[in-house]
Amino acid sequence: MKSLKSVGKFCFLSVMGIILISSDLKAQNNTSSPYSYYGYGELMTHDIVNSTGMASLSYSDGSVLNINNPAALSQLDSLKFIFQFGMSAKFSRLKQGNDDDTFNDLNFSKLAFGFKAAPGYGVAVSLVPYTSLGYDITNVEFIEGGTDYVVRSLKGTGGLNQLVLSNGFQLTKNLSLGVNGIYIFGNNSRDESILPQGGTASTYLNTSKLISSGLNFNVGAQYQFNFKDNSIVLGMKYQPKIGIRAKREVEVVNLGTISYKDTRHGRYEVPEILGLSLGVNKGKQLWFGADYLLEKWSETKKFEKENQLVDRNKFSFATIYKANDGYATKFFKKLTYRFGAFYDTGYMEVRDERITTRGFSFGVGMPLARGKGMINMSFEFGQMGLTANNLVREDYGKINIELNLFENWFIKRKYH
Repeated sequence: MKSLKSVGKFCFLSVMGIILISSDLKAQNNTSSPYSYYGYGELMTHDIVNSTGMASLSYSDGSVLNINNPAALSQLDSLKFIFQFGMSAKFSRLKQGNDDDTFNDLNFSKLAFGFKAAPGYGVAVSLVPYTSLGYDITNVEFIEGGTDYVVRSLKGTGGLNQLVLSNGFQLTKNLSLGVNGIYIFGNNSRDESILPQGGTASTYLNTSKLISSGLNFNVGAQYQFNFKDNSIVLGMKYQPKIGIRAKREVEVVNLGTISYKDTRHGRYEVPEILGLSLGVNKGKQLWFGADYLLEKWSETKKFEKENQLVDRNKFSFATIYKANDGYATKFFKKLTYRFGAFYDTGYMEVRDERITTRGFSFGVGMPLARGKGMINMSFEFGQMGLTANNLVREDYGKINIELNLFENWFIKRKYH
């Protein structure tokens, strides 16, 4: 009974945390990238331990909530209730021509809990960022036909978030299927202002706000081929193109007077997605895998207009090594080591240049005393964009920290 009470307390705290954090996320920025001006903003990721470079569609572990492929949840440990909370810190250096600047961002990255609800059935609830706007761009422009200069400022804040209910089912000894039910919500604000150089009051202000809420889903599968102590796992993920309800509010102010104001209801589309993966388990300690992800952004529309985006292709590679063979006594022999790399073509083109991202990551998982959980930490280094055609290149480093807590249930303690 004590264990069930603890699990109930975990569930209550997790739900309350999701409610509180989801309300705060509406005003949060996860990025300072100028490229978040384009499309829906910067796409956020939630792979294993929040590390962008970690392939995950073919990975399953009894102590990991792999919501990227819900089929993996069917392999959860039946004696564990799992709680996850993640934060990330990003340090960016932006370079354009001879100019450069630095930015730091510290943000929430994941809140999730899950457990095995029945034999062959695992379930999880999670809250993760989906997209983020955080650009702040200022240009000094010359007025054609005149002698004066004006300062044009573009600023974007907010983002979209996902509340996900994940279900994983083991249909046969080798085959597992899963489905994610997704609620997308959030607010995006985009402001444009123009004022005379040296002035303090804007002569022109255009404010646009997008308020979104709607349902989406994706499905996943894993099929495992067993060879004595080793196995090969094929992973798959599919999401159809779906329209999300949205309300767009626009207000234009000229010389202090509202000249235009409009509210429009419509939809914007999230893309069709196809993901494929191959993973190899060498015994119980070593796993390595590769993912390919295709997102068809070129076929999406926003309020019935073409998005002018391009299809995204992402290639990820990863290795996970569990040093603990079950008998480890030394600290470093108890750790889990993770390495990953990725190449992402992105979903935008600027001045006929593809805005790609590439990078690598490495991390460790440190177990807590008496098997009560694990602290996961990963370090990611990458580069986004390029300096050709007067564009911006972002060199960044990211630290991801995730706390995994385990509550064992249905275990009777004996006292002598």
